[in-house]
Amino acid sequence: MTDEERIELLPEEIQANLKELLAFKPEDLPVNPEKNTWYTYRPEGCICSDGEPYYSTLKIGTVNKLLVMFCGGGVALDAFSAARPNTIVPEEGKPTFYLPNTNVIGYFSGRRGLANKDREDNPFKDWSVVVISYANGDFHTGTNDFLYDDEECGRGVCYHHGYLNYRAMIEKIREFVPCPEQVLVTGYSAGGFGTALLTDDIINLFDDCNNFICLPDSSVFSYNSWYYTATKQWKSPEAICSKLISDNLTVDCLVDLHRRHGSKVKIAFDCTYRDALLSQMQNYTDNRPFMFDKEGGDAFEAVLKKSVEILCKEIPDIAIYIFDKMNPEINVGNLTDHTIVATDSVFDYAYGGVKIIDWIVSVINGSPEKIGLELLYGHKKQAGDQKTYN
Repeated sequence: MTDEERIELLPEEIQANLKELLAFKPEDLPVNPEKNTWYTYRPEGCICSDGEPYYSTLKIGTVNKLLVMFCGGGVALDAFSAARPNTIVPEEGKPTFYLPNTNVIGYFSGRRGLANKDREDNPFKDWSVVVISYANGDFHTGTNDFLYDDEECGRGVCYHHGYLNYRAMIEKIREFVPCPEQVLVTGYSAGGFGTALLTDDIINLFDDCNNFICLPDSSVFSYNSWYYTATKQWKSPEAICSKLISDNLTVDCLVDLHRRHGSKVKIAFDCTYRDALLSQMQNYTDNRPFMFDKEGGDAFEAVLKKSVEILCKEIPDIAIYIFDKMNPEINVGNLTDHTIVATDSVFDYAYGGVKIIDWIVSVINGSPEKIGLELLYGHKKQAGDQKTYN
């Protein structure tokens, strides 16, 4: 079934917007691609969680540097969440947990923000970019056909093939950028978890490069069964699962990355201090209602504070950017916005007078800064106060 045929099956009020979007989808990757042009790549045999064909996008830059952008879109942590993927038309009162396919969105996700080739003020506009679209609910690390039998949703299969899809995209970009001088691995939300989990894998694939940056965006919450989920449900490779030794996947992976590779990889982390969507997931993993509320925000803020403290202790030169950007659509619990690196806010937003894009450039240049830590201790920095924590 083509994208156009799928759209025709949707409610009329949704069809028009999707058809308009589809008119701008990138052409399929040719044998000899033009520089700084987006293309769609459809790796043979790769599928989404619902069995639909997987695709994503890439572009070949004009400098020998590579940006890997892992997209987000929820997570299937257990059989309950695996049985409840997102739907185009949500049903009120029914929770959903992850994007099940790349239909239409796979042409566009991950191409703004740091991957935006049309912003003159983007320091990465000339880099090659491979976008790893998200469609398997497994933080880009799964290899499993997961069978579930849910009392409400019935029996089904969730194809946790995220690792297979990621590797197919990486192998394709390696054909065009085999020996980059510098590699920035970043991602947002579920893609930020993928960034933490897979930067080690990427370093091993580009073994001639000695200059890597790992930047997970908005990607932390505690969960007591990370190892079980990764080994039993996702069946992630053992080299990935072995890193998961606590209830904090992100901390486990970043500390392991630093210990393995030292100064070869610069590590950075950003997040708002009461992230709404991560607070919702913290509610779920703490066995509270899957909703936005103050209790989830408080629990998440405590997890974030502990995470930052451990990261600063174990990785002294880590760069941290904690900020308080609000989400105007969520007016509860003083919850804050979710993700920034794949939005054009990354070029303009500043906390305490420090633009996040300038903070990222300082990481690239080897001058890491710790911004916004006072938010985790009940204080706000005023605009113009340039104090940082080094």
